[in-house]
Amino acid sequence: MNPQVVEYYESLLKIEIMQEPYAAKPLKELVEQYVGHDAAHEQSILAAYTNVLKELLG
Repeated sequence: MNPQVVEYYESLLKIEIMQEPYAAKPLKELVEQYVGHDAAHEQSILAAYTNVLKELLG
């Protein structure tokens, strides 16, 4: 798992949430889309998703 890739995908997820909080795709759908485009970094993407969820839920 690459920490820089994790940070990159965390940023993408956060940007999506902040730009269109009510119209945004569910995070799970975004993660599936990201994995579809970048399967080599699947573990980093999933780690980013977990980190963002933890941050949102407090």
